[in-house]
Amino acid sequence: MKSLTQGLLLAPFAVLTGCVYWPHHDLTAPTISGTVVRAGKPVVGEHVQLADVMTTSGDVSPSALTQETITDAQGHFSIGPIRRFAKTAPMPLFNVRNNVVPWGLRLSPDARTWQAGWLTDATLIGDVPDAPIIAACDLGAASKSSVITGDNAMVGNGPCNLSMASKKKK
Repeated sequence: MKSLTQGLLLAPFAVLTGCVYWPHHDLTAPTISGTVVRAGKPVVGEHVQLADVMTTSGDVSPSALTQETITDAQGHFSIGPIRRFAKTAPMPLFNVRNNVVPWGLRLSPDARTWQAGWLTDATLIGDVPDAPIIAACDLGAASKSSVITGDNAMVGNGPCNLSMASKKKK
């Protein structure tokens, strides 16, 4: 009886420090809304793919989870988020995570030949942005670097310029 009482008294501390494992879903790619243009004109029917694990060359990893959508008559699209099932001990009290976040966006006119739209720098460590992301993709532009600002800035490259729509309220 004494050990049961001690266990019940210690349980809240174990949960707060992240010592208890339980199933949950980690955010592995954000929600992205945006527009695809070429020479300033909307691109209709462009395939947009979000993947939570991409290689530095812009290919989707075999272990990746993906979502796909097609741009509308104004070139607009909305995709994501992607969450991956995990059995780990999240740190709710400290919220400390150091995960490599190699997610990215790909574009294709026919869903067969893909080009990188925006790829995170796979060498960086941080969290996937939990706030909505806005994408401005210009298929006529050369690949460029852009930064998604926030608590942990994300750096990436591609013809899409990504920025945070708004900061998440804490």
